Amino acid sequence: MTFSFLVLILCFGACRRDVPISNTPSSTFKPSGNLADLVHNPVRPDGSIDSSFLPIMTFKDTLFDFGTVNEGHVVSREFAFTNTGTAPLLITEAKSTCGCTIPEWPREAIPPDSSGVISVKFNTTYRTGAQSKEVTIFANTFPNQRMIRLKGRVIKK
Repeated sequence: MTFSFLVLILCFGACRRDVPISNTPSSTFKPSGNLADLVHNPVRPDGSIDSSFLPIMTFKDTLFDFGTVNEGHVVSREFAFTNTGTAPLLITEAKSTCGCTIPEWPREAIPPDSSGVISVKFNTTYRTGAQSKEVTIFANTFPNQRMIRLKGRVIKK
């Protein structure tokens, strides 16, 4: 009985709060600078997109059909794009669907009205039959993901 009472006292003591609980927002939080400069939500209340200060990644082509190649061939393609937005474009990552497909992308910001290239290499070794390899590009655009794709057929040696 004494042990249970001691555990009960310790539990209540550990849960004690020194900070008053209130349902009203704190008036002491004041962000430095203009909060609109830190966060820009491009979606308007009506659901349309405000692109007044957004990078926009515009590709000439997002699909490359490499046709039919023999197994062991390395398919290479450069996907050209332009930043047609009004803010610098920064690609943070490009991921492929498997290790046989390697994307390379510019690491520096692409200014508005400037162009860049994403290079993709697909090693067809041990990959036969119909192939479709996607690369997902993550950037500071809205939406923040874009897809480019290689497709074709690989004939066994």
